[in-house]
Amino acid sequence: MSALAFTLVVLSAFLHASWNFATKRVSGDISVLYVGLCAASLLSLPAVLFFLYVDGISLTSLFFILGTGAIHAVYFFALSRAYRYGDISVVYPIARGSGVAGTAVAASLLLEEHVSSIGAGGILLIVAGTILVGLRLSSQREHYRGVFFAVLVGLMIVCYSILDKLAVKETNPVVYIFGMFLVTAFIVSPYLLTRCRDEIIHAWKNYRRYSLIIGIGSMATYLIILFTFRFAHVSYVVAAREIAVAIGAIFGFALLGEAVSMRKVIGIAAIVAGLVILRMA
Repeated sequence: MSALAFTLVVLSAFLHASWNFATKRVSGDISVLYVGLCAASLLSLPAVLFFLYVDGISLTSLFFILGTGAIHAVYFFALSRAYRYGDISVVYPIARGSGVAGTAVAASLLLEEHVSSIGAGGILLIVAGTILVGLRLSSQREHYRGVFFAVLVGLMIVCYSILDKLAVKETNPVVYIFGMFLVTAFIVSPYLLTRCRDEIIHAWKNYRRYSLIIGIGSMATYLIILFTFRFAHVSYVVAAREIAVAIGAIFGFALLGEAVSMRKVIGIAAIVAGLVILRMA
C-alpha cells in the first residue's frame, strides 16, 4: 500500500471506531441511527447538487447506488441488532473480521485482484486477530444473537465493498454516498415511521449528539474509503481499516468497562502486526 492509502485508511478506521462506539453507547438504537442517516444526507446536499451539476450521473451509477442502498439497509438493521445483544469488543471484531476474509476471497474471484504472499500473510494475521478479540464462549442466548447479527454485518461488508470498488470508477464518491444514504433511508422509513415514530422523536430530542456523530462519522468514513478504492486494492483497504477493531476494543475496555483478557490483547497485537505487513505489501 502507498503511504497516502495507508494514512487515509488509518484515519477512516479511527472515525469508524468512533461512530461505532457512539452506536454502542445508545445500545444500537435504530431510531438514533436513522436520525443520523437523515441528518448527514441533508448536510451533504449542497455538495451533492454541485457535483451533479458539474459531472452529471450515468444510468450505470444509478444501478450501483440502488444496489448499495439496499445492502446498507440490511447492514444498519443488522448492526443495530448486534449492538443490542453483544459487547462492542465482541460484535465489532467478528463483523469486521468476517468482512475482511470474505472481501479478500471475493476480490480475488470477482475482480481478479492479485494478492501477494506478504499481503495474504497480513490479511490472515488481521483475520486471526479479529477472531481472537471477538471469540468468547457463553451460554447466554443474547451473546449468540449478537454473534449472528455480527456475521450478517460481515456478509454485507463483503457485498458492498465489491460493489463500491466497481462503482467508484463510474460515480463521484460524494454523489454515491448521498445516493446510498437516500436509498437506505427510503427502504427503512416505512417500517420506522410506522412503528418507531415516538422513538425517532425521542432520539432527536435526547440523542441528537449521538445521531450526528453516527451520521456524519459514517459518511466521512465511507467517503475516505471510496476515494482510497480508486488507487488501492479493495482487499488491502478493507483489511487495513481493521485497525479500527483494535481501537474499538480499546474504547470498550477504557470507556465502557468491558473485560480485558490476554486473548484480546494478543488479538489486538496480531491486528496491528497484520497492518504493518499490509503497509509493506
